Amino acid sequence: MMDNISFSMNRRHFFRNTSSALVAGSFPRWSAAASPVSTKSHVLDAEWPKLTPDSYPDRCQIAGVAIGKDGNILALNRGENHWDPKAGFKRTPIHKPAVLVIDPKSGGLVGSWGSDLFMMPHQISVDAAGNVWIVDCGLNTVFKFDAMGAKLLELGGPEIGFMMPTDVTSLSDGGFVVSDGYQNTRVVKFDSAGKLVAAWGTKGRGQLQFNTPHSIACDDNDLLYVADRENHRVQVLNAKGKVQAIWTNVERPLTIRHAADSLFVLSNLEAAKGIVRQFNKQGKVLASFPTKPAGTTEDFEWPHGLAVSADGSQVYVGFTLTGRRVQRYQRS
Repeated sequence: MMDNISFSMNRRHFFRNTSSALVAGSFPRWSAAASPVSTKSHVLDAEWPKLTPDSYPDRCQIAGVAIGKDGNILALNRGENHWDPKAGFKRTPIHKPAVLVIDPKSGGLVGSWGSDLFMMPHQISVDAAGNVWIVDCGLNTVFKFDAMGAKLLELGGPEIGFMMPTDVTSLSDGGFVVSDGYQNTRVVKFDSAGKLVAAWGTKGRGQLQFNTPHSIACDDNDLLYVADRENHRVQVLNAKGKVQAIWTNVERPLTIRHAADSLFVLSNLEAAKGIVRQFNKQGKVLASFPTKPAGTTEDFEWPHGLAVSADGSQVYVGFTLTGRRVQRYQRS
């Protein structure tokens, strides 16, 4: 853990309570349901990936997906540990490699790393420098790795007080923001050295209140987009934690990612009823597609991970229940 973080619990609560004061005045509210899109923007690439039994024998829960700076696809998996919606998960280390490195062209496994490091990895992202960030909600810890999997930062412990964090996004100055979602219902900002700067949010349905902030993304202007899952909305904050807009009627947003000057939001309505929507920065739906192709008898249960190519033409989705795989969707 980071030794240079010396915030006491009282000071952490001070940040949480004072920095989350509601913003005076009004702000835009946009309804995603008011902008239906009838055409499918992307279709399943049934030929990708090609993870054969010889290369990776066990189907595993793919909790997160990211695109490395070299273009390889990083699939964050839970190995032998599974999160059952009813039974929870085992509090034991995952011995198998948690990060699968997949060739974007062939779909074959070209590498893996992250053995004996995680308990319940939840999301993965890659910053502008190519560093890989992983949030483990079982360990209450955020990790930073270089592109080869060497650990650069491990952040957690009682001084920070994460309680089942869900996601992390990087700012233009090297700082980063964590959605501390399942129990703390807040977002937490750090500087580039990992020092706690501020925390915003409490549990509720009001402005700057959350009910399971499940994912977070940042655009080129350092605006933060928080997937407020159980409030069925996305809250847009500036880098100082002030609400800029709220997008309502976004059914159970699980994961949000910025690409192609848009925000891509993965929602899950039921086990096999996932949808990816592309929003502009004003909260209008530009395009959408279901994660389960119409008419298929295959299992596409519980989409959870999301990654989008820079131009938005390719979307990768990871599935965590019986599907337990990563799939690619190509712009139609």
